[in-house]
Amino acid sequence: MWRAALAILIAIMTTSVSTEALAWGGRGHRIVAAIATLLIPEKAAQMNTILGQLEKDNNFVDAASYPDEFIRSETHTFDTWHFADLPDGGQTFVCGECLFKALSENLAIIKSGKKDKSGAVAIAWVIHLVGDLHQPLHMSGRLRGGNDFHVTYRGKTECKTFQGIEARVELHSAWDDCLVEELASGKDPRDVGKQILGNITTYKGRSEIKPDNTEPWLTWGNDSHALANSVAFDSLQDGADLEDGHIKGNGKALDVVQRQLLTAGIRLAFLLDQNFK
Repeated sequence: MWRAALAILIAIMTTSVSTEALAWGGRGHRIVAAIATLLIPEKAAQMNTILGQLEKDNNFVDAASYPDEFIRSETHTFDTWHFADLPDGGQTFVCGECLFKALSENLAIIKSGKKDKSGAVAIAWVIHLVGDLHQPLHMSGRLRGGNDFHVTYRGKTECKTFQGIEARVELHSAWDDCLVEELASGKDPRDVGKQILGNITTYKGRSEIKPDNTEPWLTWGNDSHALANSVAFDSLQDGADLEDGHIKGNGKALDVVQRQLLTAGIRLAFLLDQNFK
């Protein structure tokens, strides 16, 4: 009987969180942070000092993965912060303890001027959450953000992560890791961020920042949700193999991943520059 009860408990635990996979994986999150660092170098250096209080990932670029690689691995307390299950078809969405609320709360901590450990954790969360916000499948409630949509990636059932681990492929993890790893080709996230940023030197005046309102991340989330439907899920059936026809080309998956990483970095620079004093 205890085995049956244990099986039920495990089932509840594994279905209680809509988006289990880690958005962008370790490399993708660090690329977003690296882009922001290049756009607000002085602010990033100041935050770097505060982030030194973290147990690990205690610098601006690596702190992008602190919520996954430390907080989440320790407790799973804040799992629902990593996503917003936006519905298709314009149905009403109730956030609860979703990403939008978490981002707003941690930005408020940064704006309050805290320089202690709580301030460091808030900075790490904001860096991380802006990355999550731009992974399209973290803004989709469809098939648990693609976690229940089975695919292979170039004929393989696993792909390597930033940490060098072979991870099982489903549509969500293909966007978290497989596509990012193919884009990066093993390069350091800082080098990839510099390459993606190109000759952009400031977030100011960039079209990515609009609309100009107090909670622009709500609109940004809707944009990511639209990409989940128009690109990530587009024309795929469960069990499909993701290959060049889906991955390469203008507006295809790899192109969208690169643009989303760039957009996330630009918007992260904007939010931190506006709120960190």
